[in-house]
Amino acid sequence: MELEDLYKNSIKMIKDKFNINEYSKKDFLNIYKSYYKENQPPTNELNKEILKKITQIFIQEKTTEDNIETRVKELENLRNNIDKLSNIHIPITSNNNNQNSKDDIIIPQIQIKNENKNINFKTFIINTNKNNFKITPTIDIKLHMIYPCCLCLPSIIKNQTPYIILSINDGIKNNNYTYIPIINNKWDIWKPITDNYNEINLNNNKWNINIYDFLNNLINFDDFYSTIYNVIYDKNNDNYSLKIDKIYLYNKFDKIKIICNNGSIYDNNIIDIKNENIIISTNNLKYDDFIDAKIYNYNNQFSLLFKYIIK
Repeated sequence: MELEDLYKNSIKMIKDKFNINEYSKKDFLNIYKSYYKENQPPTNELNKEILKKITQIFIQEKTTEDNIETRVKELENLRNNIDKLSNIHIPITSNNNNQNSKDDIIIPQIQIKNENKNINFKTFIINTNKNNFKITPTIDIKLHMIYPCCLCLPSIIKNQTPYIILSINDGIKNNNYTYIPIINNKWDIWKPITDNYNEINLNNNKWNINIYDFLNNLINFDDFYSTIYNVIYDKNNDNYSLKIDKIYLYNKFDKIKIICNNGSIYDNNIIDIKNENIIISTNNLKYDDFIDAKIYNYNNQFSLLFKYIIK
């Protein structure tokens, strides 16, 4: 079989198997030269080896292209689902317990369907207003692959740092993830700086989570708490007018929590804002409850989203 005939046969085989009309003659000759010595006549056995080699190379290239295309589609699908999740309203349950309780960490579960591979991912979401906090996911980390998807942070955070570092450790091992912001409105969505979502690789599910700025300093979410300077009770309307600092953090109808000096917590809503004071309903609150109390706007909490799937 002559060289030109061998090349034509290779093209025909590739076309029949893979529905491809062309295969580079240069690539073919490179393979040919790796098998044939100079002036060596081709034999049927060597011809078969060349055809086999071309098939292996083509399959590998085709698989790589398919994997890249599938990965791109998966990431696009994940981004679309994250955008949907960012618009979901997560209810905050009212609690009157100690401020350090875990009641302010809500972990609902939502299903994300990968439309391209028909694979169902599940997610859990952590809502909190504290940095350096502990959680214990109920997911078996030995049976599941878990990935941190994104964070939703108050928009003011991006003015403090160009990127953030999410640190998750179990007391033995530590995983770090770097995020950059995608500017939104009230909250910014922060996504991993790389699209290669690394699986959380820890020994147990007793996690301590911290968020650091670009200088490796722990971001201080205490800046979102306000101090109460003065309280006026309006008997006619049965409400309180509160003079606080950081009034710019609040808007009419925002949901707030009042943290009393004895650790009790009360949920409330801002009825109005007048003369740099916020107006709230009494809601069984007494004057003494405001002594050395703090106020927090639920809009300034942050959310951390994870996805997971069975290994």
